[in-house]
Amino acid sequence: MSRTPAARARATVYRLAKSGGLNAVIRAKYLDRPEFVAQPVTVADTTGLLAVGQIRAEKVRWAGDVAGYTGLDIDPCNDTAAAVLLLPVDDHVYALCYGMGHHLLDYSVVEPGFGLQYLARVADVDDLRSVTRHTIDRRALIDRRSIPTGGDVRAFGLAELGTVVSKVVGRGIVAPDGKAVTIRGADALNMPLARDPADLIKDLTTIGTTLTQPITHPDLELLTRLMPLQPRHPQRKKLDARLAAALRGEADERLGTGWPWEQSDEFSAVDTVRLLHVPGAEDVVLPWLSINHLKEIIGEWPFRNPLDLLRTIKVMLMSDDDAALSPQIPAVKWIAFETRIDDKLYFFHDGRWFAVAQDYESQVRKEAARILGARSTLTLPPWPEGMDEKNYNELVARQDARYLVLDRKLIRTAVHPRGIEHCDPLGPNDEFIHVKRLRGSDDASHLFAQVHVAIEQLLYDAEGRRALAQKVATRSQGKRTAPESPVKVVLAIGGRRKLRVNDLFTFSQVTLVRLIQHLETRNIAVEVIAIPPS
Repeated sequence: MSRTPAARARATVYRLAKSGGLNAVIRAKYLDRPEFVAQPVTVADTTGLLAVGQIRAEKVRWAGDVAGYTGLDIDPCNDTAAAVLLLPVDDHVYALCYGMGHHLLDYSVVEPGFGLQYLARVADVDDLRSVTRHTIDRRALIDRRSIPTGGDVRAFGLAELGTVVSKVVGRGIVAPDGKAVTIRGADALNMPLARDPADLIKDLTTIGTTLTQPITHPDLELLTRLMPLQPRHPQRKKLDARLAAALRGEADERLGTGWPWEQSDEFSAVDTVRLLHVPGAEDVVLPWLSINHLKEIIGEWPFRNPLDLLRTIKVMLMSDDDAALSPQIPAVKWIAFETRIDDKLYFFHDGRWFAVAQDYESQVRKEAARILGARSTLTLPPWPEGMDEKNYNELVARQDARYLVLDRKLIRTAVHPRGIEHCDPLGPNDEFIHVKRLRGSDDASHLFAQVHVAIEQLLYDAEGRRALAQKVATRSQGKRTAPESPVKVVLAIGGRRKLRVNDLFTFSQVTLVRLIQHLETRNIAVEVIAIPPS
């Protein structure tokens, strides 16, 4: 007995901005191929466009290997079917993709995060199945977590600030029969849609209506608050142009340098910064990398794209004996930039663009303000003009013998063979004090990442704890012992009489908040000191 066909079939759907005729959203390279056909169609009472054909790989990758083994002249190829059904419904165009159909779309008109936005409004908050995410911190970790029986957002670690979600699989009730179905959300939406033409149009209309509604559960808002921008994001060209203009000095926007996440473990004593592959010049050696140094180089090459130029130029951190402390890092990864388009905040950090939801921006600022307002019970002397960090830490210890200087007293272990410093001064009550003069955004991100690495070693690396105990005993001539575990961390930021949220780029605010959350969950108190100049 034959089975009755199901009323619904799974499809992958993108939502597109209307931009002229429907042919305009199909990449020209496919419209011009004889193996593809694009023709008008009518679905129920809606006029759309169907593009269908074959994507041919002229020669498969393994052909050369087989020919080499056998000596035979073979010429195999693959044909992959691809189809896109474009349907304008209300103010949007929906693209139903089959096979490799998504390759046919001009991604510049794809609505980013469409699938995530929909899933956040219909998913069962306790029945998420899989989450692909990465974190805004030193690890730059990308992972995919799966719970086959389902879990809530906290089971997937999404409650942490600075977590970026790129794809979610969950369950929700979206059809009239009241049955829960699996929904996959990213830029695209994958879910069962009606096979009946009229009901399909109703489904697309309902999807559009759903996206105008607020996200009802606050936990599901965590899915859409911070999003990475893909290379073909519709705002990328405008954002890149704004960043290029700022680098040329043609625009007054928030521009600075930021410490790349991949180098957050490099806390050896950095004495100089070397720029390599600078056009028309030998290697450039600087005491520190500032945005003005990079802008000067860009100004010497007005006809080159600043971003392409900064991808070519490499940065190396150097010690005083001219030893390399880092690999060659593209200079573009040291750029920090923020701008707004249509009142939406975008920031550039570590060579990537991110979009920030307005409520998330407010949440981060509020939490960062709370942290910066948590003043320390310690007092440190004013920071003399022109004095470097090393000499300032020694000044602190000279004025108060209760402080033990550990600045640049590197502790090397198997995990950190180049060495890290656990703090600058160790305070009277074993406070781990990290001192940094806030010259720019790079110093802030460097400081926050440095604290994270130092605390991680003390908590989880027995070799590091033993090395610290020996260092404290040696430096204090046996008068002090190192604490078994950190109880309090103090962020001592120089060059400011008062610390304000606006002193930090958004990515630095996120990193700061993540750091404090990380420490507080481990019962480590955090205090902040603003060290005024003298």
